[in-house]
Amino acid sequence: MSAKASEDAVGRKPSGLSGALFSSASVILALVFLLPLFWILSLSLKTNRETLSPALFPESPQPGNYVSAWKQFGLGQFFLNSFALTVSSVGVTVLVAMFAAYGFTKLRFRGSETLFVTLLMGVIIPPAALVVPLLIEMRHLGLYNSRIGLSLVYVALGLPIATLIVRGFFDGISHELVEAARLDRCSETKILFRVVAPLARGGIVTVIILLFLANWNDFILAFVSLKDEQKYTLPVGIQSQIGQYTSEYHLIAASSVIASIPVFAVYLALQQQFERGIAEGALKA
Repeated sequence: MSAKASEDAVGRKPSGLSGALFSSASVILALVFLLPLFWILSLSLKTNRETLSPALFPESPQPGNYVSAWKQFGLGQFFLNSFALTVSSVGVTVLVAMFAAYGFTKLRFRGSETLFVTLLMGVIIPPAALVVPLLIEMRHLGLYNSRIGLSLVYVALGLPIATLIVRGFFDGISHELVEAARLDRCSETKILFRVVAPLARGGIVTVIILLFLANWNDFILAFVSLKDEQKYTLPVGIQSQIGQYTSEYHLIAASSVIASIPVFAVYLALQQQFERGIAEGALKA
């Protein structure tokens, strides 16, 4: 199938009865996915007395809950911890994935396919199954209760899927273009960053968004890896505010809304590149 035909197939919209059914199903699915978001926003604006009320809308919205949650729960420190961990781990993961994908696609060597398949084993194994061995290994290496140790865990777990996605985009770039750059005496590093990476920008941005979402929202790994409260990430810090007998659920909801803001901001900032990367991936498939 040609690229033009593929684009037409992707862009074609159903018409008639099928179009109405498709639109109705889309609206229903949108409501299903938006209802939890609306509920948490409503809960974050209620008073503590109203949190157990079945009413969907707060009687008197309390926007001050966000300020109270930020100050009372100490979200500033948790926010900085999450930001530092996420940015550093995503940056290292994407950089290493770019080098690995370039090696697998433009620097063919003996055993490269075997090595790539071995790397992909990390995609199959769920992170929850690795919690105990990772915890033991971190203790032996002196990385337990360390933000550097947790960042390295994020890099190790994100590298297989990041390499897989970036490799798919790098593989679609003409080898003749790379050879022409080599004839101009460009180093492999310069070819990667000045020729190959710009042409695969959509795929790289897709990886950045996916990794940012996964690392920012991670709870299990951060919960078992960090002991000191001053090192908690946002999910762990918010969870620590849930008491055994009583909890201020309206402030916890407000904290959850605050924690989701960076994810939306990153997506909005990179939205066009992300959608382009998804479209290019669909056409390649």
